[in-house]
Amino acid sequence: MALNLEGLNPQQLAAVKQTEGPVLILAGAGSGKTRTLTMRIAYLIEEKGVAPQNILAVTFTNKAAREMKERIEQQIGNAINGLWVGTFHSICARIMRIEAENMGYSRNFSIYDTDDQTRAVKKVISTLSVPQQLYSAKMIQNRLSRVKNQFLFPEDLYNMEDRKGLDEFLPSIYMSYQRFLRENNALDFDDLLMKPIKLFQENEDIRRKYADRFRYVLVDEYQDTNRAQYLLVRELVKDHGNICVVGDEDQSIYGWRGADISNILNFKKDYKDSKVFKLEENYRSNNNILTAANAVVKNNSERLGKDLWTKKGDGEKLEVLYGQNEQDEDKKLLEKIHDEVYRNKRSFKDIAILYRTNAQSRIIEDTLRRNAISYKLVGGVKFYDRKEIKDIISYLKLIVNQQDSIALKRIVNFPLRGIGDTTVGKIEKYAEHMQISLYEAMGRVQEVASISPAMSQRVLGFYNLIEKFIRLNNEISPLELASTLAAESGIMHHYQTEYDQYESESRVQNIKELYDSIEEYMNRREQEGQAATLGGFLEEVSLMTDIDRWNTENNSVTLMTLHAAKGLEFPVVFITGLEMGLMPLQRNSADLSQLEEERRLMYVGMTRAEERLYLSLCRNRRRNNNFGPTQPSLFLDEIPRELLIISGYNTASASSDYGRHRRHKTKMKSYLTREKENQSVDDTYKVGQKVYHATFGKGQIRQLEGHGNRMKITVDFTDEGITKKLIKEFANLTPLEE
Repeated sequence: MALNLEGLNPQQLAAVKQTEGPVLILAGAGSGKTRTLTMRIAYLIEEKGVAPQNILAVTFTNKAAREMKERIEQQIGNAINGLWVGTFHSICARIMRIEAENMGYSRNFSIYDTDDQTRAVKKVISTLSVPQQLYSAKMIQNRLSRVKNQFLFPEDLYNMEDRKGLDEFLPSIYMSYQRFLRENNALDFDDLLMKPIKLFQENEDIRRKYADRFRYVLVDEYQDTNRAQYLLVRELVKDHGNICVVGDEDQSIYGWRGADISNILNFKKDYKDSKVFKLEENYRSNNNILTAANAVVKNNSERLGKDLWTKKGDGEKLEVLYGQNEQDEDKKLLEKIHDEVYRNKRSFKDIAILYRTNAQSRIIEDTLRRNAISYKLVGGVKFYDRKEIKDIISYLKLIVNQQDSIALKRIVNFPLRGIGDTTVGKIEKYAEHMQISLYEAMGRVQEVASISPAMSQRVLGFYNLIEKFIRLNNEISPLELASTLAAESGIMHHYQTEYDQYESESRVQNIKELYDSIEEYMNRREQEGQAATLGGFLEEVSLMTDIDRWNTENNSVTLMTLHAAKGLEFPVVFITGLEMGLMPLQRNSADLSQLEEERRLMYVGMTRAEERLYLSLCRNRRRNNNFGPTQPSLFLDEIPRELLIISGYNTASASSDYGRHRRHKTKMKSYLTREKENQSVDDTYKVGQKVYHATFGKGQIRQLEGHGNRMKITVDFTDEGITKKLIKEFANLTPLEE
């Protein structure tokens, strides 16, 4: 069937037809980038005769990948078997399954999530001379992830000069951690990216195999790529140069987790003779929302430049809700929700409430709950992080990969079997002595002299249970295996009987939802003509995000952070807490580039709104156990006054352009100066810094008064639940790594 390109605007059409060479599509919010990217793939296949297996498309979420595949099939009317579409992590996991043996792994490797990684780090540092009272496993896991995102290896860290603090121990931790992962036939999220790049760099034949296969590479959300992702793309396209990236530098909001905005800013330098297409017509928001968003983001210097516009008309002005305190702010928010639902006939699912930090959701949740308004919290406890789900997933992981000691140790005594840590420790020592896996050692537990025959029988009971399901894994479906395992292991009985009725019902319902998730996976694989395996399901789970599970059919108000809202849209959006220190967020250290990322975050939030945008703040707010006055965010001063309806504020003073400009300059100076002062007044201590005291334990600095050795340091000690004011000269505080 002929491909219908009539629905594309001129800029989209030009971007679709420019199939050869490097292409940068600068796609503003709501400008139809997904449609453009999808049509480009369909055009390559249908009009240019490119085989689907010669195309690689990288998306930001698994949900986006599935939707893209469906859209392409709708456009060209036939199956697209062979086309690779997925996130960087899912694509790399697929490569790793194929090439595992070339990197010293077996194909049934486990993928460790952050909780698994933290447990692994804890095990590793217990064998090293790392001061654990100063550097927690979670802190080390975070640092290792950032190092890996920069594509650095242990040897790179050893070669760094003047290593202090955690950096002094990091190379040996890194090396031991990687050894532990290999022994457990496991990879963490960052390894999924690093291993294929390293393989490509060291094995030209394998690199060329994938470069020759993927003759056309397309990358969505390019502004959010990190160093490792950048290098992976370079390795794949350096022979043919057919790289098309889609992105928006104004929506680069993940610098804190390693994303590098320079990847998109420098695309034309990296890829000579590249073609650039700007998608500036917006199909989502009304003109007042776009004009306001443009006015905010144009204050950034790190941008390539574009102005969004729409044919939809001006629409309603933006409304600013100004409360006396958080409770009053939420009361005004509630009134507007009622107006939207009862006066404007909205559904709850049309409404999203966005905030800068997760801590802000609590009081909003309380307000909605008291008023019987259904809501969905995105970014709370993730479904697959719930205890009952992780318990079953750990059983399934062990069935697939018996070398996974992290999964094994989580479940060996759950439900209770009377197998304690002491027994596991003895078997672990035996395993190390015999150079076998912990699981294999459990099968030989009778050879461990220090373990009694009765205890050996308990261990063997667990071992035989796992062995039974290893055999069943080749005979029954993943759904049958999971449900049978939950029954025979005693997990289902445990959750039905060990908690009160409400919690039992909730946890059992979650387990049943896990079964639904497995069944959905099996149905998808059947539609794709692929086998549904337990290992395949576990890989999908490991790479799933909260947004992948987000259901737009539930009639509930959506609560989420501004970061989580990326890529979504709602008829009505509330952005709350628009005050200095909260939005933009005040950090211990900041510079102009971090302020610009905060501004991009504001822009992302504003451009989620289709028809109505409410901006809320309050005069006084409680933060860090302190209740005090606030200042309106400088981002509010950047929105033209004629676009705003302001309630609960001195509108006379707000209306003066000169006054607003002067206030904006003062806030900018205060924000940056305050950060500079935090860094320069005293090199040792800063407000908000985490510290350790030998008597009082871990704490956080609340206030600094004075200078030099007589400086007074107020510290909230979380371990003891007390607050102390100490003199710097005698404080004996050790700064903790962030």
